[in-house]
Amino acid sequence: PGIARTGLIHYNRSPLIPPDGEFRLTRFNRLLGLVPALLFCYAPPSLAVLPQAAVRTTGHVLADADGWHATWPGITLSTRFKGRAIGIVVDDALSAYTVELDGVLRKPLQMEDGEHTVWLRHLAKGAHELRLTRRNETTTGPGTIRRFVLEDGGTWLPLKPGNTRQIEFIGDSFTAGLADMSNKRSCNAATIRASSDATASFGVRVARHFHADWELNAMSGMGMNRNWNGKLPDENFRTYYPRLLQNEAQSRVDEPEWQPQLIVIGLGINDFSTPIHDGEPWTRESLAQQFKDSYRDLLAELRRRHGDTEIILTAVKLGPDGQQVPLVQQVVEAAHAGGDMRVHYMEYDDLELTACQWHPNQADHARMAQALIEEIEKIAPFRR
Repeated sequence: PGIARTGLIHYNRSPLIPPDGEFRLTRFNRLLGLVPALLFCYAPPSLAVLPQAAVRTTGHVLADADGWHATWPGITLSTRFKGRAIGIVVDDALSAYTVELDGVLRKPLQMEDGEHTVWLRHLAKGAHELRLTRRNETTTGPGTIRRFVLEDGGTWLPLKPGNTRQIEFIGDSFTAGLADMSNKRSCNAATIRASSDATASFGVRVARHFHADWELNAMSGMGMNRNWNGKLPDENFRTYYPRLLQNEAQSRVDEPEWQPQLIVIGLGINDFSTPIHDGEPWTRESLAQQFKDSYRDLLAELRRRHGDTEIILTAVKLGPDGQQVPLVQQVVEAAHAGGDMRVHYMEYDDLELTACQWHPNQADHARMAQALIEEIEKIAPFRR
């Protein structure tokens, strides 16, 4: 009892299960001095590997024979099963994931080198639903969930239907939830990464309120035309928005099932929050005009892709003269003048911005979410 066979390898599971019910197999292998990969080259008969068709994803996720790969924040993977334990095989030193089992938060999956399995054990008998949500963004390379496995006679169950409501959030670090769990403005890169949790961002709060699926298509530091402090002058948010994986220029989003009834856009903070430096290709006036032109192009692209969906353009007064606010208002006015009355404007105010590098803290995200909820409830498709 308590012994499982993997080819020529034997390991005793029961003595080393931590109190919280999580057990990383490769850590145990390291203790034995064995090569971690041996544990996965031959699946023991007692493990049932989940087929990809039994996983529902939301957000920009590349699914292939090696697993599910993502660079964008807030993507989700969901599945259902019957059994007393489920294993999540992770190969991801970049990402952290929020784990929900039957709607209850569990201990998050943290970043760790190499392929390893995290087990959730000692579960109640019966059916369970597992959802992983990616907490952070990794623009230079994807994080990967390899597979899901069951043991002890567990079985996979059919997926439930997805939510009928869908909301897409387009934006920068505010939308991504960068460092939203921090309580200080001065942070190093490790602190920023550890304190970023997309599931606590205003977008996910809003989506949960309306029982909607969400996409957080957000990228920190990027602007509509000009990025923060003039960085990466040959790129901007619109360079990356069409990509399935941000680090692969040839990858393209193809999500015919994604037809959001609402899109919330928050771009422009990085365009105008820092002064234009000598050598940059803009003047204050030319950047303003190009911003409005690019915004109209983005709206036209969203109309081609999603038809007459409702779109909310948001702004916040930041930077030397709060230039984003009047310019976004002018974009909305131009849309209305052209007959598009499904474009709306909303402004965030009274933000504390005490998280890392002057980002919204949890109180700010709660305030932004409530303001959005009140605005959205005025829009027909979301009236309760």
